Amino acid sequence: MKIKILILAIIIFAVMSTAHAEDQQPPAVYLIDVILYRPLGLIATVTGSAVFVAISPLTALAAISPPHDAFEKTANLLIMKPAKYTFDRPMGVYYPDGDGEYRRY
Repeated sequence: MKIKILILAIIIFAVMSTAHAEDQQPPAVYLIDVILYRPLGLIATVTGSAVFVAISPLTALAAISPPHDAFEKTANLLIMKPAKYTFDRPMGVYYPDGDGEYRRY
């Protein structure tokens, strides 16, 4: 177990040192991202998926009237936004830009 933790720590510090050389952010930013924000994003994605399935009958009722996009809006809010935050954004970038994309400038 100790060897696995040591290998994981070496990998994390290697990734942080290469990322630190690219954009000059402190290594703590990446460590907090890996340890705190990514797991929380994964939890939010799984929870949002469960809530989406649970309220899908109500969403179907809401989709009866025009513009018929209740499922799309609900899925975007509960599943896609947390998934994009967890899996699609670059390390150390916490906020989307004006068009909703996570980019490193």
